[in-house]
Amino acid sequence: MSKKQINKSAISSTTVVKEGRNMGVELFRVVSMILVVMLHVLGHGGVYSHCDFLSDNYKIAWFLEVCAYCSVNCYALISGYANVKSNFKFRRMINLWLEVVILNVGLTAVMAFLVPGAEVTTEYWLRAFFPLTKRAFWYFCAYFFMFPLIPILNKGILSLKKYQHVTIMFSLMFPIIFRLIVGKDNYVLGSGYSALWLICLYIIGSYFRIHGAPRWAKWFVTLPTFFIAAFVALRYKLNIEEQFVEGLIEKDSELYKGRGNLISYISPCMVIMAVALLLFFMQIRIKGKVITAIISNLGKATFGVFILHVGAAFWYHTDFWKQFNKFADYTPFKMVGAVILATLAIFLACSLISLARIYIFKLCRIDKAIDYLADLKFLKGKYVKKIRGDS
Repeated sequence: MSKKQINKSAISSTTVVKEGRNMGVELFRVVSMILVVMLHVLGHGGVYSHCDFLSDNYKIAWFLEVCAYCSVNCYALISGYANVKSNFKFRRMINLWLEVVILNVGLTAVMAFLVPGAEVTTEYWLRAFFPLTKRAFWYFCAYFFMFPLIPILNKGILSLKKYQHVTIMFSLMFPIIFRLIVGKDNYVLGSGYSALWLICLYIIGSYFRIHGAPRWAKWFVTLPTFFIAAFVALRYKLNIEEQFVEGLIEKDSELYKGRGNLISYISPCMVIMAVALLLFFMQIRIKGKVITAIISNLGKATFGVFILHVGAAFWYHTDFWKQFNKFADYTPFKMVGAVILATLAIFLACSLISLARIYIFKLCRIDKAIDYLADLKFLKGKYVKKIRGDS
């Protein structure tokens, strides 16, 4: 190796070390999961569905819903940002699968034996023990399919020139524009509930990790962009509903049925909103050991939060979720406050349980045991000897 190559290698390795973890993106991970919880409080909790049609509360609840709807896209963008330059290890999927099973089985047991009035069926137990075969969590199943493709994706992405990466990203947006025009998902994106959509967002997120944020992406551009895109999506829906109330369109018309087209994972508005938030958070510089430690720990707990609050036994416990219906009867200001407080309470409670699982795993050295088995340290030497013909 020449001196020039050695110097380049040294510079490259130094850069990686200096880059470290972007705590702004870790904060974005936390915010994204909080938005996921809010999405479910508003939707599954029945807040906007119990508001009077087109009332102020209805419009405000739907505005919160639209702002939170990009959260899953945000989480997928973070996957591309965080993983494109990381060391790929298949064992991480074992850890993730084990986390899903342990948390879901534990949650199901608690609901079955400790929560009065909770009905835990055999189907819930099967979903807990077999999350993949029962498709208990769509995001986990989609991510599980995408995960083995990550080294291939990374290899291809890192070999791209900047203009090629940009071209690919804009090409990936064509199917969602096409869907808006023809009203059909001809590209099998599954309305965003698919591994293919996660791959599209992975590629977009990886671009900003490799090339950084554009010069124009200042906070006074990205945040207004987020809210403008949210307003456009909401206004499109409300305009059609107002036309229906005025008798200008029928309820069974294609226009009315498609009033939520812009409030979808594969909506251009949701993609723009997610990218705008990524650009905003990735440029935040966070210092201080205490705040860094808090964000880092909450970031580790986010996937556990997702598993816990959408686990079947808890998800279908109507006595818990229907209590949020009453928020629809509050004054607008009080309703917003109640939704935010309920969201944060669920997020923090699930985070504590998720963090407890993480530290119990560390205490029991389960992660190290998985690493040991994955490396096959006790067999590797034996196989090498056989291949070499050593005695």
